[in-house]
Amino acid sequence: MRRTAALAALAGAGAIAGLLTLSHGATDTVGAPRAALIVRATFDPPTAAFGDRVRATIAIEIDRRRARAQTLRLSYHLAPLAPIGPPRTIRVARGDVELVTIAVPVACVGDACLAAHGVAQLRLAAVKASIATPAGLRSVTAAWPSLAVRDRVRIADVNAAQPPLEADASPLRPTYRVSPATLAGILDVVAALLGVSAVGLAAWELERLARRRRSPEAPLARAIRLARSAQALPGPDRRRALELLARVLGRGELQSEATRLAWSEPTPQPAELELLVAAIEREETV
Repeated sequence: MRRTAALAALAGAGAIAGLLTLSHGATDTVGAPRAALIVRATFDPPTAAFGDRVRATIAIEIDRRRARAQTLRLSYHLAPLAPIGPPRTIRVARGDVELVTIAVPVACVGDACLAAHGVAQLRLAAVKASIATPAGLRSVTAAWPSLAVRDRVRIADVNAAQPPLEADASPLRPTYRVSPATLAGILDVVAALLGVSAVGLAAWELERLARRRRSPEAPLARAIRLARSAQALPGPDRRRALELLARVLGRGELQSEATRLAWSEPTPQPAELELLVAAIEREETV
């Protein structure tokens, strides 16, 4: 950005120096202008190709003895050229002469920049300027020179069956680590195996449930299950669970303990019932 600004400043200074040289020669002394207000419009370069950067410059020379520089009014239109940057204005005063340059970077990118025979001649609307003088308002106009814009593509190239392109715009062929067809086949096989596994697991679970339903529960296992459930029930239910345990056990110390708890006073507590059930399970596993 700084480089662009520096180049623009040098260009504006060059334009002012050129204006001084054209108007007053190469001497250090600036002579009085021929008029109170002088306006010139130029293009640099004078010819360009479609889309090229061009600097449109307006150079203004004011005789401050015959005009008030602060009253300068300027009107210009650059269409069909399109500005591609902000205008830069430079003012320089030398004695009774004030020089003003306005440089605008532009490019021609519209339909008006295309021509049937390869070169379009652009003519822009004239620059209009006015300034206050002791004799009244002075107005001047400055015509832009014709700007020649060359096409970048010839008609013969466009009409060719195979235009000469500078680069191939077609997309590259895609590449894969694994061929899409191979990957699709592998995924199909995996999906099929997972489906078969799911069916097999479901069948195994159904068979397990069926076997559990077919095999009757052992009397002792049922009595233990009911005794555990009775721990959260009232006292009479706990006594009935202990009576069932005593009948299933038949004889032995655990049977006697179950009978004692079933008829003991006070009502057997859940903890006592749990201790008895745990003892029965330990004896069964020995």
